[in-house]
Amino acid sequence: MKKSTTATWLAPLFTVLFFPFTAGAQIEMQTELSPQYSVKIAVEECEGGYCRGKVTFQLFRKDQKPPFQEFSFSNTLLQLNPDKKPLQNQTLGYDIQSGLHLADVNFDGQPDLALCDGTQSGYGMPSYQVYLYSTKSQKFIHSPAFSSLARGEYLGMFQIDHKNKRLINFGKSGCCFHFTREFTIKNQLPFLVKEEIEDATGGDGKTMVTTTSEWVQGKWVKKVKKTPL
Repeated sequence: MKKSTTATWLAPLFTVLFFPFTAGAQIEMQTELSPQYSVKIAVEECEGGYCRGKVTFQLFRKDQKPPFQEFSFSNTLLQLNPDKKPLQNQTLGYDIQSGLHLADVNFDGQPDLALCDGTQSGYGMPSYQVYLYSTKSQKFIHSPAFSSLARGEYLGMFQIDHKNKRLINFGKSGCCFHFTREFTIKNQLPFLVKEEIEDATGGDGKTMVTTTSEWVQGKWVKKVKKTPL
């Protein structure tokens, strides 16, 4: 299975500045979206290419001093680029997992928020809490359903296919069992519409069995393909 190498998060819309300080690190992020936000992050420690430990994210509206929302976790994992600046809005398998994302995950035209709350995804990869923007309350509201797609058996943050309005995530067990799942949005919740499993654990070591299941007109349609290794 080849994982997509395309990052679909609105990376050109962000400018990030990194300011280290004695008791941790402070990160400021300002978007060019409307409404615009800046985010300050106070995190316990930074070493090498990562910041981790207890963390507080403070979210500000543009040109407003008091934060209008604050999020705290007992742990996080913020990956830094070679210039010691935190990565954002990027997900690329085992190579890149940003600690903070701002993108429309439910395809309602509003940017939503995902924040790293540690390493509770498969194989110790970053996990995320996802918050959907509510136009009614004008705040980001925690979504257990969307958060469940970025932790547990999945390998970090899900990817977004804006063109087809799908969320895509990945998982594995050992070297020879991989799966890909695709979700649409139904009744404001993720809805599984496709799963592809690549399984080479059959025992003969010579065959890859690919099982593709798709939700078509209210029922699952399954196809099985066997490929020599």
